[in-house]
Amino acid sequence: MTRSTTQAVATAVTPGWTAAPGQYTRWDWRAAANFVGGGTGAGMLLAATLFAPSTASYRVQAGLGLAIVAIGLLCIMAKLGRPARALNIFRHAKGSWMTREGFAMPTLFGCGALSLWQPAIGAMAVIATLSALVFLYCQARILNDAKGIPAWSIAEIVPLIVVTGLAEGAGLAVATTAFVPDVPTAGGIVLLVAALVLRHVAWRRYRAALVRADAPAAALAALAAHARRWLPAGDGLPLLLAFAGVLLGGTAGVVAVAAGGVLAALGGWAFKVTLLTRAGHYRPKSVSLAAGLARARARS
Repeated sequence: MTRSTTQAVATAVTPGWTAAPGQYTRWDWRAAANFVGGGTGAGMLLAATLFAPSTASYRVQAGLGLAIVAIGLLCIMAKLGRPARALNIFRHAKGSWMTREGFAMPTLFGCGALSLWQPAIGAMAVIATLSALVFLYCQARILNDAKGIPAWSIAEIVPLIVVTGLAEGAGLAVATTAFVPDVPTAGGIVLLVAALVLRHVAWRRYRAALVRADAPAAALAALAAHARRWLPAGDGLPLLLAFAGVLLGGTAGVVAVAAGGVLAALGGWAFKVTLLTRAGHYRPKSVSLAAGLARARARS
């Protein structure tokens, strides 16, 4: 191709950036399930360690939390196609939050399993809980590192993912008391209420930051649709049920708090599915091949 031909092609094709939005589709419900598992499991372990009304309740709550984390990991391994490739995450500790997430797993599962056999809630439970919180934070930073996708990469996503996980886990923790011979402790209910309030505050800050970042309209629309359906049912109603449970007391109070806890968890799960599978829109920035050739030839 001669210089004159290159220049003619470059003139015919306008160089520059394209603003046409696209959607990242490589993460599906299995990726969302991994984020659900990490958040819910960490929240359950925290609630169980701090506020389980008895050792029996701790074993139910912590055991369920560990199982939920494991199920989420199995889902993401299934998505890989070749589960053995999951070991590759341990190769990039300096620059990968996914690798750091992986390093939290041995103490999370090892100490967590040991804590289920101890006669009282002790050091193993504390280590497992701290590991779960590290695991959850790493998941939030994984999303934050997805540069180019505003709904994932803005700084406000980190506190939103963390408090969403705590609300999910606290909700399921108080819900388990409807199936074991215990009542929710005041601390467990306070943790649930605090997590719900913080989740709502984090959500509002996140949405405002997305608007300021001029996020793609399709992403904003997906998140707005989620908010219409789940902010009342996943934040407002659980708060009302928690307060009603405290006022009612007895069996009716336990059922009310448990129902609110389940709704709080469902709201968080719905948000993560929406975030991962519907809100991952980006604006691809690409220069035409002809324009690139023209600039390369002009420099030569």
